[in-house]
Amino acid sequence: MEKNFIKGYIAQCNTTIKEVHSRLSKKYNRNDTIQNFTTKVNRQTLKYNEILQIADILGYEIRWVEKR
Repeated sequence: MEKNFIKGYIAQCNTTIKEVHSRLSKKYNRNDTIQNFTTKVNRQTLKYNEILQIADILGYEIRWVEKR
């Protein structure tokens, strides 16, 4: 997933990567650093469950929809 895609949703929600990281840490008991999290976003190495957690924090859900 392109890094600008994730960053775009973060910006659209009027928040920052730092705030998302803070909320992820509190809600999901994560212990990674902001630097590590930012690097994962920039290098596009987020795990699927991390993307789901980010979506949740931002108020979104990811759905699989069958193509027609």
